Amino acid sequence: MVHINLTQLAHDCELHMSEQEVDQIERRHARLDKSTNSILLMTPIFSIISFVFASTLLCAIIYALLRRKIPSRKYSIIISRTAADIFSSVLIAAASLFANSYLASYMVLALFLYICTFGVIQLTSSHIAVIILRQISVTRPYGFQSICSIRRLSLVVGFTWCLSIMYAAAYAPMTTVIVDASKEDKVCPYHNCQRPLIITAITIIVISMFTVLGSYGIVVAKMAQIAHSEKMHNEPEMTRKRMQKFFKFGGHLALYTLIVSLIFVGSLFILHNAEDYHRINRMIAINCDVYDYLNIKLRLETIAGGAVLLWCVRIIFDVVITFLSEIRLLPWLRLDNLQSLDNNRIVSVRHGLGWQKGCVNCPVFNIENRLHPLDFKN
Repeated sequence: MVHINLTQLAHDCELHMSEQEVDQIERRHARLDKSTNSILLMTPIFSIISFVFASTLLCAIIYALLRRKIPSRKYSIIISRTAADIFSSVLIAAASLFANSYLASYMVLALFLYICTFGVIQLTSSHIAVIILRQISVTRPYGFQSICSIRRLSLVVGFTWCLSIMYAAAYAPMTTVIVDASKEDKVCPYHNCQRPLIITAITIIVISMFTVLGSYGIVVAKMAQIAHSEKMHNEPEMTRKRMQKFFKFGGHLALYTLIVSLIFVGSLFILHNAEDYHRINRMIAINCDVYDYLNIKLRLETIAGGAVLLWCVRIIFDVVITFLSEIRLLPWLRLDNLQSLDNNRIVSVRHGLGWQKGCVNCPVFNIENRLHPLDFKN
């Protein structure tokens, strides 16, 4: 993509245009400036709000972990996802606050590329990790502690971050072209680099979305099968209650599906307009297609800016859904005032065998030391 000095271009092409064409270009340019100003105003506001929400959630999770209200295994993945959201909010806020009206279009395109790469992969891998944890807790309840050890979960979290960073790094040449268009021919030509990268990003988005939804459907079906088996054998219907709780996680997936679907549609429009944008840029100095250039630039800026705002909205609503589905994260609630931590909470179990002396017709051993409810939490 080539950056064009619109003022100089309009002055050079003014002699080759009629007054009506010049008037249309001025109106279109004014609309582009209005769109740019709106993006520069709205993007920092939404990103700062999302940063506050995500930071609040992270503090609440850490506080709940220290008070042993929630299990560290499941929430290690959520902490990773929240940290990624905080990083995204800071990056979006910094980029939008330091960008001027001339660089706004290229700033939102670079942020859109970041969301389609790092953001989508990080969020997708986090959701898949949570789904797999729930499946293991249902199918292997007695081996959950050993299978999902803190060390293994740390490796999973590290893998998701490495995968996201490496995938985003693969788009560094395209980011370089967006920031400095003079390097397009040397670093990343459109047909040999930019277009294949955009198509790859669109393909990965589709695969990620169907992988998350397919994994969730498989786990729900497996839980329904186990719940039916428990009912038929007159066993405690623990899996059905777990499945009802797992449905709350569907709120995150519904939000994920909505936002990622819109980003996918926006990526298709970006791909279609990028080709026209590249073609017009190559011939604009000769043909003076300033009006078409402004139209395409306005569409690209609007689509990319809308995607960035949607990502901030996703961060905000993810935090809201987490608090609504997990009231134990509220710091003013005491653990003793809550209901059972999990559907299979056992409060009467004790551990440790002690010898009873001087006892007639009583058990040889007594059981001491009540287990903490979290010891039975997957």
